[in-house]
Amino acid sequence: MRNIFVPLLAALAASVAKAADPTPPGYDFLYTVNATLSPAIQIGDGPQGNRVAIPIIGGEFHGPKLNGKVLNLGADWGLTDKFGTFHPDTRYHFQTDDGANIFIRTSGPAQADGSIHLHVVFETGHPDYYWLNNVVAVGVLHGGDGYVVIDTWRMTTPAAS
Repeated sequence: MRNIFVPLLAALAASVAKAADPTPPGYDFLYTVNATLSPAIQIGDGPQGNRVAIPIIGGEFHGPKLNGKVLNLGADWGLTDKFGTFHPDTRYHFQTDDGANIFIRTSGPAQADGSIHLHVVFETGHPDYYWLNNVVAVGVLHGGDGYVVIDTWRMTTPAAS
């Protein structure tokens, strides 16, 4: 039995070795949000790390397909792990200029440069924005005193070569 599989495995290994590097996905810019924050509420050290709640109380977002305001309905339930890395865990609410409601969730690790890399998930039932439910999106957060700015992109399929 072994002799049957050896040539097959060798051929497979050779074809994998000859394969071109995969084409990386692209990104389309979605929006920039400037969210207003209230002072943090310290929850303290718990079994998963040091938890803090940061109320998200307003702001605006602007982009090629999405524009509107951040409603006073959300917070970041961030966690600082045992190595000192902050991990946001947000839930908040967009309302577009045309009245659509969009629920946003983000999470991701803080980086050495002070930015935070985010995984962004959308939920909406509005037919004009339903496509957001099916995107993979990433954001880069930069913080300020009482606000954060997040630039957000959706991943696109690479062009066939």
